[in-house]
Amino acid sequence: KLHENITHEIIVKITMQWLDTTRKTTNEDEEIIIAPSLYKQKIFYWQTRKRGKIFKQVEEKYIRDDLGFGCYFRDDGRNIKKRRALDAVVGKPSHIATEVELISLLRREVDGKGGPLFLIVCDTNVLLHNLDLLEKAPIQNLVITQTALKECRSNQLTAYDRTVEMLRSISKDRLVIFFADQHHADTAHVDESLSTSINDENDARIRLVADYYGRKTHESNVNVILLTDDANCRTKAKEESITYKAKSVRSYAKELENYYPDLALSDLVANYGESMSLQGNIDKKTPEYFPKHVDAVTISRGVQSGKYHRGVLRASTEKEARVTIRKGDDRVAVTLINFQDRNRAIDGDVVAIELLPLDQWLSSSNTIALTKEKSIPGGIAKETADPTHSELTNVSDFINMVDGATSLRPTGRVVGIIRRNFSNYCGSIFSKISSKDEVNSERVSIVKKYEIENHGGTTTCVFFAVDKKIPPILVRTTQRDRLIGQRILVAIDSWPSISPYPLGHYIRTIGKAGTKDVETEVLLQEHKIPHEPFPAKVLACLPPSDFKIDLTKGRTDFRYIPVLSIDPPGCKDIDDALHCTVLPNGNYQVGVHIADVTHYVKAGSAIDLEAANRSTSTYLVNRRLDMLPALLTTDLCSLKGNQDRYAFSVIWEVTPQADIVNVDFKKSIIHSIAALTYQQAQIMIDLPESDCKDDVQAGAVKRLASLARKFRKRRIDAGALTLASPEVKFVLDSESLNPTDVQGYAVLEANAVVEEFMLLANVTVSKKILRHYPTLSILRRHPAPNRSMFQPLISKARCHGFEIDIEDSKRLADSLDAAVKQSDPYFNKLLRILSTRCMSPAQYFCSGEYKPTEWHHYGLAAPVYTHFTSPIRRYADVCVHRLLAAAIGVSPLPILLSSKSYLHDLTMNMNRRHRSAQLAGRASVQLHTFVFFSGEGGAKEEDAYVLDVETAKGIEPSFTVIVPRYGIEGRVTLSEISSNDENLKRNVEKHSITYKGVSVQVFDKVRVRIFVRELEDYQQELMINLLEPRLQVGNSKKGSRKRRRIAQK
Repeated sequence: KLHENITHEIIVKITMQWLDTTRKTTNEDEEIIIAPSLYKQKIFYWQTRKRGKIFKQVEEKYIRDDLGFGCYFRDDGRNIKKRRALDAVVGKPSHIATEVELISLLRREVDGKGGPLFLIVCDTNVLLHNLDLLEKAPIQNLVITQTALKECRSNQLTAYDRTVEMLRSISKDRLVIFFADQHHADTAHVDESLSTSINDENDARIRLVADYYGRKTHESNVNVILLTDDANCRTKAKEESITYKAKSVRSYAKELENYYPDLALSDLVANYGESMSLQGNIDKKTPEYFPKHVDAVTISRGVQSGKYHRGVLRASTEKEARVTIRKGDDRVAVTLINFQDRNRAIDGDVVAIELLPLDQWLSSSNTIALTKEKSIPGGIAKETADPTHSELTNVSDFINMVDGATSLRPTGRVVGIIRRNFSNYCGSIFSKISSKDEVNSERVSIVKKYEIENHGGTTTCVFFAVDKKIPPILVRTTQRDRLIGQRILVAIDSWPSISPYPLGHYIRTIGKAGTKDVETEVLLQEHKIPHEPFPAKVLACLPPSDFKIDLTKGRTDFRYIPVLSIDPPGCKDIDDALHCTVLPNGNYQVGVHIADVTHYVKAGSAIDLEAANRSTSTYLVNRRLDMLPALLTTDLCSLKGNQDRYAFSVIWEVTPQADIVNVDFKKSIIHSIAALTYQQAQIMIDLPESDCKDDVQAGAVKRLASLARKFRKRRIDAGALTLASPEVKFVLDSESLNPTDVQGYAVLEANAVVEEFMLLANVTVSKKILRHYPTLSILRRHPAPNRSMFQPLISKARCHGFEIDIEDSKRLADSLDAAVKQSDPYFNKLLRILSTRCMSPAQYFCSGEYKPTEWHHYGLAAPVYTHFTSPIRRYADVCVHRLLAAAIGVSPLPILLSSKSYLHDLTMNMNRRHRSAQLAGRASVQLHTFVFFSGEGGAKEEDAYVLDVETAKGIEPSFTVIVPRYGIEGRVTLSEISSNDENLKRNVEKHSITYKGVSVQVFDKVRVRIFVRELEDYQQELMINLLEPRLQVGNSKKGSRKRRRIAQK
C-alpha cells in the first residue's frame, strides 16, 4: 500500500514521456481526423461488490503509427553536479525510430564483435517468476512490453518495482527496451476471434510484438526469441509466425549455459506451472497432499456472502498461524491450528479462510496447551515476554460468547490464496551425503524421502530455511555438492497440491555456513530487516551535502539558549538535547529539543515511504542499520555540539519543586554548546554547588538532575515500575571485531536524568495531540499483565518468604522494593528481571481503535503515552511530529494520517518491524556469544542463578539458570539421573529437586560451565552444565571424577 501511491503512475509516466518525444504535431484532433483508424474505444460494465450497482466504463485508446521500436533509458550526462549519489542515474526515455538505430544499439552476445544478435521478448509470467534469471543472466537485449508490465503490477508489486528498476537501469552491457504495444499501430489490434479471455488477448499482443521485431529485423540477422513457459502460447507462436522463436525459460537458460558454461543458470529458473512436472519426486498420479484452492470467482462470491473471510496470514511456527479478518466493524484473529488447515499458505499471504464449526474453536485451556513453551537450549536472556499475535496486531484473539462468561478463540482453514507473498529465504541444503547415518532426525527423514537424482544432471534437494516459520523447500540444482555447507538464498516459486512442500529455485550463495559475517547476513534476511543501500530515488530526496541551516519563517530562534546533549560515548545520531535556565521569577525554563526530521522528510516522498517501510533503525553488535540515510542520521538531523540545527522543542516553566507552570511547543533552531557523555554529565552532577556557580554546563546539568529526582519520585509514587534487564555488551577486537570480553551496562544517575525528561516530553506531547486528534493519534500502550502470567513468579517468591502483589502497578512496585535479601544483593534484581518477563512489551496503536481506558501504559503508570523523542531512528516519532505540528498550526496534517485504516496498517508495521529489530539484535548478540564461547579455551565457568525447576513427575530432571556475567540463560539437564530414580525427590511448592541429600531450589546460586556444541546442518548450541552443587549418581568417588571429566570434555 505504501508503494502503490507512488508506483501506479510509473507506466503512464514512461509512456507519456516517450509519446512526448515522438509527437510530430500538437493537434491530436487533427491527427484523429487524418487517421481515424488510430482511435479506438472500448466500453466495459462492472458491478460493485457491496450493493451490486452496475457502472459503465469507457476506455479510449489513441493508436500511434510513429512509435518505431520503443524507447530505452539513456544517461544524458546533464545535472551531474546535482546528483545525490554516485549511483543516482539521471536518465530519460529515448525514442528508437528506425531499424538502423535499433541495430546500432543492440549488444552482441558472448563477445562484442562476432557473436550473434539476440533480442528477447518476455511475457508476464517470466517477469513474475523469473526475474532472478533476467537480472543475472547475460541477456544483452531485452524487450518489456506495456501489457506485461501492467499485468505484472496487478499481480505482484515487488516484481513490478524490480522490473521498472531494470528498465531505468543504464548499462553498456545491456539494452532494455520499453515497448508500448497497446498504443502501437502494429500491435494494438488483436483478432478477437483468437482471444477468448483477457489473458489470451494479452498473450496474443505480446506475440504480435515478437512478430513485429522479427519482421522488421529479419534482414539484419537478429534472432528474436519470445520467452514463455505457456506451452499453448508457444504452439500458437509456431503456427502464426516464422519470424521469431518461442522458447521456455529453462530451455533458453540451457542454451545460454552453452555460451557461458561457468554459470549455473538453470538453477535460477523458477519451478512453477508446467515446470512442476520436472521435479523428479512429484508424480501427477500421486494423491494430493492438500485440498485444491477454490477459484477467484468462488472466493469473491464467498467473501460477499460471508461464507469466506479475507485476511493476511501471520505464522507463529511452521505449522500454526493466524489470520486477521473483519467481523462487522471489528477485527478478529482466527487461528489455523495445523499444517493442513494452512493449506499451502505461508507467512504474509493474503488468503481466504472458512471458519470451522463452533465446537472446534479453542477455549483458554486449549490455547495454553497449544502454546506451551518447550525447553530451549542456552541463549540470550529475554527482557520481556514474547508479544502475542493480538498485541502485535492490536486485534483480539477471543470472541465473547452470548452467555458473556465464555470466550473462545475462533479457528479456521484456508480455502484459497488471494495474493501470494513468496519471498527469498536464507538457509542451507541438507543432503543425504552430508548427514551421518546414525543421525535420525526429522530433517534426515525428509531428505531421504524427497532428495532425488533427476535426468540431465540435476538433483532435487531439500532446503531448510533459518526462519522456522517456513517449511522445507524443494530446490532443483546442478551444483548440489558445491552448495553443501553454504548459506544460500532461495525463492519459493509455487506450491502445487500434489507436493508436500513448496517448490523453489536457487538465487545466490551468501557464504560459508557458521562464519560471523555470513551468519549476520542470514539473521538480517531471517528477520526481514531492510539492509540494502538506499535506492537512488530516496537519495534524490536529500538536500545537498553543503546545505546551510538558517532561520526560516515560523521557527523560533533558540540559539541564544545554552542547549546541551547527553549521550553514550561515540554516539553519532543525537536525537535530543536539553536546557535548564533560571527565570527572573526564580522558576526554571526547561527545554527538550528533538531533531526536526520532518523538515527533511516530507510526507509521501520516496524517503518518507522508505522510512515508513523500515520503521526503525536496527542495532547489531558490530553494525547499525539506519532508518534514514547517513546524511540525515549522523549529520543534518543529529544535534551535534557547536552547530546550528533545526529542532522541535517542548518548553516548560517549572518551579524548583518540579511543579509545571505552563508548556509550549515550538519549531525552532538551536545551537548546542556541548555534546556530553554520560560519564562527563555524572561528574558535573557530583560536583559541589560551590564549584559550578560560574559553569554554565555544570549548572544546567545539576538543575536538571535535581528536577529529575523529583519527577522520578512522583512517577514511582504513582505506581511506575523500576524494572531490570540482563542486557550486557561485548568488547570487540579493533581488527577482527570478534568479542574479547563481556561487560554489564553501567547505569549512572545521568542516564536517569535524560530518561526522565524524555518521558516527560513524551507524556506532554501525547496529551497535546490527543486534545486535537482524539481518534487519529499514534500512541503507545502497555496493558496490565495477566495474573496467570505472574502466578509462577508469585509462587517462587513465596517459597523464599516474599509476597508479590500485582493488584496494580503501585502495589507491584512496593512489593518488589520490599523483596530484598541482605545476603544476596542480586536477588532483588532477579525478581525485577522476572517481573519484566511476566509483562508483554508495549505496542503502538491508533487512539481511535481502543477505548480511553485501554490507552494506559502500565509500566510507566501513565494514562497516555507516545514516542516523540527519537525521530531519527523511529518512524512512530516522525508521525507524532507531524501530528504535533498540525496541532499547533505549523503545518497541515498529511492526508494519510487522517485515515484510521492507514494508521492501523502503519502501527501494525511499526510493531512488527520493532519486534524484528529486537529479535535481530538478540540474534546478533547470540551469534557473538557463540563466537566468544567457541574454540579452544572458549568454555567458561561462572556463577548462575536458578530461575525455574522442573518438578513434574516422569520428566527428565532439569532446571533453568541465568548467568548474570554474560546475560545468558539456558536449561541444565541432569541426564545421568533417571526421571524415575527413587532417590530423586521433587517439591512442587518449594520449586526444588533433591537427590541424595543435595538439593537445588529456585533462586539458588550455582556454579556452571558454558560451552558451544556443534549440531547438524551447521548449527551451534550453547550448552550449560552443572558443576556445583554436585548431584552424584552412585557412591564411587572415582566414578564421580570420571563423569565430571566427561561433562567438562
